[in-house]
Amino acid sequence: MPSNALKISQFIEHLQGVAALHGDLDVIMAVPIDNTLVAIDGRNVNVAGELLGKQLPAPALVIGMWRDEAGRLRNSPGAVYAATADAGEWTYVREAAPEGADVAVWKRYGGHDIGRREGDNWFVREGAAAWPVRPVQIVPASILAWKPL
Repeated sequence: MPSNALKISQFIEHLQGVAALHGDLDVIMAVPIDNTLVAIDGRNVNVAGELLGKQLPAPALVIGMWRDEAGRLRNSPGAVYAATADAGEWTYVREAAPEGADVAVWKRYGGHDIGRREGDNWFVREGAAAWPVRPVQIVPASILAWKPL
């Protein structure tokens, strides 16, 4: 379908060039109407065939409409962007975390916590002062970054 929008393959190629030039940057979206910065975190990157009451000529990748827990697209663009000033201490390669050791983690939803990696699995305390009897397992992609305690 011809259009004035990038195809996903062209978008990926463009982003690979940006990453090669600038490194692994946070992905955010400015929403001037609300004067906010929104984190692009996966739940606001979706495929849709109908938007804002209009049928699209073909399915399209949509950035900036948040998919709720029930799978419905919402007009909300997503979570407000939050970053720490000490971002240089964080490691963004999850597999580089020491196995079985407590580390500080930055979670996609919920911010800072204490977590640990066991193989490909990640567990967090969910704010508890000490490890609960049964640690809470989360999806590895929910760990955005980690650093030693």
